[in-house]
Amino acid sequence: MKMKLTMERKKSLSSSVLKPAPPKASPRLRRLLVKSLLSRVYERIKAPLLTLVSSGSPEQYYAVLSHLHLLVMRAPYVFSSDYKHFYCQYNEPSYVKRLKLEMLTAVANESNSYEIVTELCEYAANVDIPIARESIRAVGKIALQQYDVNAIVDRLLQFLEMEKDYVTAEALVLVKDLLRKYPQWSHDCIAVVGNISSKNLQESKAKAALIWMLGEYSQDMQDAPYVLESLVENWDEEHSAEDID
Repeated sequence: MKMKLTMERKKSLSSSVLKPAPPKASPRLRRLLVKSLLSRVYERIKAPLLTLVSSGSPEQYYAVLSHLHLLVMRAPYVFSSDYKHFYCQYNEPSYVKRLKLEMLTAVANESNSYEIVTELCEYAANVDIPIARESIRAVGKIALQQYDVNAIVDRLLQFLEMEKDYVTAEALVLVKDLLRKYPQWSHDCIAVVGNISSKNLQESKAKAALIWMLGEYSQDMQDAPYVLESLVENWDEEHSAEDID
């Protein structure tokens, strides 16, 4: 009797209940789905935030900009076409400009890097020296991402001709970093670097960068031994480049 009831029970079950469970999504597919969902969310909140950051009190402005900074760092591709919203204004405080410089660097890609670098180069002459330094570093970071390297190298070499100590120092360090990654640009870079007088370099990190280039490309710089000699004379008095911001 029990066997008969069991058999009848099995026959009454829906065929859908007996179907195997669908396979779970792979980790890669789940990541793609999450990224797609987040992109749609970012797109929906982007416009209101960009509107708010263009108006309101300074307190509200900084609060909204901080939220935008967080989103840009997480999903720069969503904001790549809105980079002009992150241009610095001359009367903005330094802490706002720093956020914007980070955002401009993050959203740079092949389609907008020329415009962004052009804007950053304007900040190199800023009376706020820390912002000018960070602007030059931002140009270098974009170049190291392989975006429009040709134009960016030309801009960096123009920095070396500005005859400002801090600009020359930052530019020399970036040229050194670029040459380590793109040695094919050595001919153009060394032709300009060779015209820099070591006597005008005050910062240890700039001298260290110049020494590296003198040693690496001495065959292209006839005066390399004499420049090195002048740098060695006062070497004991130098501070570590790591101590210089």
